[in-house]
Amino acid sequence: MIYIFTFIIIIILIFTNAITDAPNAIATLVGTKVLPFKKAAYLSAIFNFIGIVVMSFINIAVANCISSMVDLSDKQNGMIVLISGMIAVIIFALAAMKFGIPTSETHGLIAGLTGSAVAIYGWNSVSLYEWKNVLIGLIWSIFGTLIVGFLVVKLFEKIIHINQNENTKQWQIIGCCGMSFMHGAQDGQKFIGILIIFFSLIQNTPIPNIINPLDYVGIILYTAFIMAMGVAIGGKKIVDNIGTEMVELNNKQALMSDITTIVTLFIASMTGIPVSTTHAKTMSIIAIGKNENSKIDQTKVFSICKAWFWNFPISGAIGYILAILIKAIS
Repeated sequence: MIYIFTFIIIIILIFTNAITDAPNAIATLVGTKVLPFKKAAYLSAIFNFIGIVVMSFINIAVANCISSMVDLSDKQNGMIVLISGMIAVIIFALAAMKFGIPTSETHGLIAGLTGSAVAIYGWNSVSLYEWKNVLIGLIWSIFGTLIVGFLVVKLFEKIIHINQNENTKQWQIIGCCGMSFMHGAQDGQKFIGILIIFFSLIQNTPIPNIINPLDYVGIILYTAFIMAMGVAIGGKKIVDNIGTEMVELNNKQALMSDITTIVTLFIASMTGIPVSTTHAKTMSIIAIGKNENSKIDQTKVFSICKAWFWNFPISGAIGYILAILIKAIS
């Protein structure tokens, strides 16, 4: 029974991630009124699907990182760790979504798995090497994005001359497709890693240290399909929060924000570093807004940063408590 329940929770988590992270790709497109919300969401869903599949066969290192984050040495306890960590993410993500705050399922997942693994196996079950990659990704998604945003603004000032016209809007649509592709490329792999852990535990086989994508084509396609459905639904309240209320961007600035995020996520994906697409997109909007002297809602920024800060300890604590409770009643 716990295996069926765990599988259902995985699907819910993939769906939740897609709904809450879809706004990262379409926020500026909708915010600048290039496309209505539903059309942008459907377009994003298509390129999310493509991004998951294509990147899995180019570099699947992010999935490797997630599948190696904690050492799950037995089927029963491993399943408890997995389900506790995922429920922790869902609880925090849905609470943040209620207030329209874009949070990171990536970091919630990592923290939730870590907390539940510590509760069952102790600290020795946690990979410090993979946590180092997570912290590098955290720094890159925030400060790296600010640097890339600064360089993109300078590039547009010196070389690329795009005015406020229909041509800008067409480029924004292309930027949305690129953003959606990179969201799938990053976040899709995290759930591919989770599903590989799940089926390895079910089959009592070792969790692979190095994933060969050809061995997991079914999992890759299934993850891509579920995530695409969630992206198609989207999260309109979050779109409004980061696309129109946090920073006022014009079409050209929105395009620069998309380019900044694409570059940040591409570098992270190609180096196998797990990053938060939410962090990267939000910071790109702030970076462009600051460099272009746009009006920034400091209150919105502060509330988002608070959610990012509390994501790790709260998700970790929920995972820890749930693992103890489920272990006691199982």
